[in-house]
Amino acid sequence: MGKAVGKRIVAYAVGAAVLAGGGFVYKQVTGAPEIAKAGDCMAGATADELKVVSCADPAAALTVEGRVDGKTQKEWDADNDGQICSAYAKADQAFWEGEEGKAGYVLCLAPKN
Repeated sequence: MGKAVGKRIVAYAVGAAVLAGGGFVYKQVTGAPEIAKAGDCMAGATADELKVVSCADPAAALTVEGRVDGKTQKEWDADNDGQICSAYAKADQAFWEGEEGKAGYVLCLAPKN
């Protein structure tokens, strides 16, 4: 009986690892904003469409100037004068993503040169 329980635990652990890895791969393949870092290019006209793309992609219209972690949606909504992205002089747009009531991140975006 002990071996059967042990095998189930290993199977669950392997299953969880596959799911976690699958989520990572999915984000990489789809270009989820969550993976964006400074220097990446992005495409999309709305928050729902925004995704990381190759800078050679004709759809690439934005460059990630910087990423600011640890900001809540409330902080982002209250940032009417753009202080969150003030360290990134070229940034003229910002995108926040996270869970409501919890800290997320802000992407400071500039037009692609």
